[in-house]
Amino acid sequence: MSLNMYYKRGMIRKARCQISDDILPTLYQIHNNAKFPQLTWLIDTLYDNPQIQPEIASALASEMEALEKLILSLHLPFPRLSLQKIHTFFIEAATNQQTIYTVSD
Repeated sequence: MSLNMYYKRGMIRKARCQISDDILPTLYQIHNNAKFPQLTWLIDTLYDNPQIQPEIASALASEMEALEKLILSLHLPFPRLSLQKIHTFFIEAATNQQTIYTVSD
C-alpha cells in the first residue's frame, strides 16, 4: 500500500508525491530511531491519512536528508530518486507554508 500526498498550489492545481511500496522497507529501517522522530511518526500514521503541517514537513525534509546521508555512508542500496522526490516535496510544502494532505491506497 502506498501513501499519496498533495498540497494546494494555487486555486486549482495541486503538488503531488507518493511514498510507494519500494521505499517503505528503507523507511522501516529507521523506525523508532531517536534521530528520526518525525519519520517514525509518519511510519506509525502512514495509513491513518495524517495531515502534515508545514513545520512537520520541514522536519521531515531534514530527516529525509539525514537518512540519505546515513544510507550512503553505509554503502547500502536504496531508492535514491524516490527519497529525493519526497525530500523536495516536503521542502516545497514547508517553504510555501502548505498543509500536506494524505490518502493511502
